[in-house]
Amino acid sequence: MILAALAIMLGFGALIGFHEASHMLVSKLFGVKVNKFAIGFGPVLLKKTIGDTSYELRLLPLGGFVQCDGEDPMSKVKRGFFSLVWWKRSLVALAGPVASLLLGYLIMLGLLIFGRHWPVLAGAAKAWELCRAVIVESLKFLGGQSTVPDAAVSGPVMIVKILADSFKEGFVRFGSVLSIISLSLGLFNLFPIPALDGGHVFLYAIEGIRGKKFKPQTYATWNMIGAILLTTLMLYTIFSDTRSLWK
Repeated sequence: MILAALAIMLGFGALIGFHEASHMLVSKLFGVKVNKFAIGFGPVLLKKTIGDTSYELRLLPLGGFVQCDGEDPMSKVKRGFFSLVWWKRSLVALAGPVASLLLGYLIMLGLLIFGRHWPVLAGAAKAWELCRAVIVESLKFLGGQSTVPDAAVSGPVMIVKILADSFKEGFVRFGSVLSIISLSLGLFNLFPIPALDGGHVFLYAIEGIRGKKFKPQTYATWNMIGAILLTTLMLYTIFSDTRSLWK
């Protein structure tokens, strides 16, 4: 039980860390000062400052974040996030989802090569086929055309249960579930929904078409709408997961 819990925390932490690290690295590539890189939310458990950045591990392993300098749209900070042109900000936002999709593929590839002893080239092709199938099926589900029986939106409670069950079946099964979660994380974050990475890209792209930044209130309202939507979705999935487990 303890080993399974540790594996779940490390696995999920790795997915979040890879996603957020990609945001951070592209930000730094464009010269932005990154103040914080955090895995988890809530109280800080561990913290280490390296250069300009404070690296933090927090209590609640439900996500992570990167805090850049100058995130206020009207900020004049030289190395601030909003000192970047719109397309560079878009690339920073896209870095996370793209990294999650890539990680999902690499996990699947590694499992085929080292877990199932596939040749590298054949494994690369098969991993691509499997990841493509996951993404296509996810899009079908969102469009109401899923062929998977009893498909449902899984929240954090059910995800933990699925990971725990897969851990009992062995490393390959556990890794496969992590791969699917990483692919789902990347795909979900590409949608143009407020507060998601895709939502930021959508807003920045409109800003580019307009040729000027929005008023600070527009960004604030956009993010507030996203926070409400994501909180509602989170509460719904937790309720749905709990009800399913009690049945």
